[in-house]
Amino acid sequence: MVRFVVVLLLAAAAALLAAGRPTNAAPSTAEVLWRAVLPGSAVPDAVLRLLRPDNNVVSKAEAEDVGRPNAPFNYQNYKSSSAPYGYDYKAPSKGDAGDGARDDTPFSYDYKAPSKGGAGSIARDDTPFSYSYKATGEHHHAGGGAATATTTVFFHEEQVRVGERLRFHFPAAAPAALGLLPRHVADAIPFTTPELPAVLALLGVSPCTAQAAGMAETLRTCESPPLAGEAKFCATSLEALVERAMAALGTRDVRAVTSTLPRAGAQLQPYTVRAVSPVDGASFVACHDEAYPYTVYRCHGTGPARAYMVEMEGVREVTVTVATVCHTDTSRWNPEHVSFKLLGTKPGGAPICHLMPYGHIIWAKNVKRSPA
Repeated sequence: MVRFVVVLLLAAAAALLAAGRPTNAAPSTAEVLWRAVLPGSAVPDAVLRLLRPDNNVVSKAEAEDVGRPNAPFNYQNYKSSSAPYGYDYKAPSKGDAGDGARDDTPFSYDYKAPSKGGAGSIARDDTPFSYSYKATGEHHHAGGGAATATTTVFFHEEQVRVGERLRFHFPAAAPAALGLLPRHVADAIPFTTPELPAVLALLGVSPCTAQAAGMAETLRTCESPPLAGEAKFCATSLEALVERAMAALGTRDVRAVTSTLPRAGAQLQPYTVRAVSPVDGASFVACHDEAYPYTVYRCHGTGPARAYMVEMEGVREVTVTVATVCHTDTSRWNPEHVSFKLLGTKPGGAPICHLMPYGHIIWAKNVKRSPA
């Protein structure tokens, strides 16, 4: 009986998926909700395009124009691997494959880079904040050393000031093909590991593919328990994303902060910081898109942090504004976290910063300032 009900739900969802998407002339119910509950926060371009995926295509010429030379940290093309973000990641040990109790994500308080030849050392090469090749000496970071041909991953908070220079590569946007589903559609599709075979069939994904493996990893990451006191959730619709971000921050008065980056990407180049604007707040909720045919956001509390909007100008006349998070309390992080090695710091030391890639979101409380 349970399987029959699931089949009916999947059939209904498939019909809804085939029914098409809203056009530019008709805002979706999710857009209406956003503007109703977040009147002071415009729908970010990247999110709007997820609601209207027909407008989401980056042409092959655009993508090829920016190229990918010398850019091991690809902030978008990580979706075939085991995953973008978390705060309790430990590199898998031999024999740990499939362990559902661990949040196996590299951008984490407890992250250890896999040892050479160890489990995960191949699968994570293309992930942002993935360090399976840490011993090669080819990383670039803002902590010192000779300039290299690779992009900045982590950097010190002192680099977030006018006149500083950081090297970044911004790849072309690569959002989920189906974008953000309407809530009633997303809720009709099971989002659990036991039902993954049926979901693969519904969405036309072959079980023995990297995409299927990425979906399984996303489910495992979403199902793993949070750290004590950590706010963590996965959202499969914009409505769920907004509601749960509000719940995590303890207020309905929130706003979304995102990076403004070229959808076609930009080649690796030095960027000079031209302006820095603090984002009010002492802790935030960060949301990162996961590997799935439709958009799934994995969100977590940042813990004590400062956030900034950083305007930068590249040497090739590219101007970007990147949302940046600086974690001010790293005392719980794994001492082997790669950021410590890159920056020469240790748990509880200087704040560690990173940018938010295209389409990722920082949720912040709206702070009401007292009149002067």
